[in-house]
Amino acid sequence: MKALSLFLQEINGGTTDAACTADLAELFKTVQETGRKGALKLTITVAPGSKSSEVDKVIVNVDRTLALPKAEQPSDFFWLTDDAEPTRNHPRQHSLDLVDATKADKPAELKTAS
Repeated sequence: MKALSLFLQEINGGTTDAACTADLAELFKTVQETGRKGALKLTITVAPGSKSSEVDKVIVNVDRTLALPKAEQPSDFFWLTDDAEPTRNHPRQHSLDLVDATKADKPAELKTAS
């Protein structure tokens, strides 16, 4: 049996092997840059070349799927209301009317603790 590497070199005049090699190089580089995993999947489909009972030729198709790793996307946090609506504020917690102390009116007289 012929080695897979030699077979890939023969398919489509070597263009399939060249494309797989380029995809693999891109995958390695992107994994190195992102630190995340990716995949290169090859699907080799072999079908009879004729409808006769004696198959003496086959048709070979190679499908490549390159799944490059993506940079990590930031996540976000929301609370859910009883109706499953996302909200930034906790639905069961009352809001506090806070004011900026640097801009608030200063008391006329300061008290000293004893």
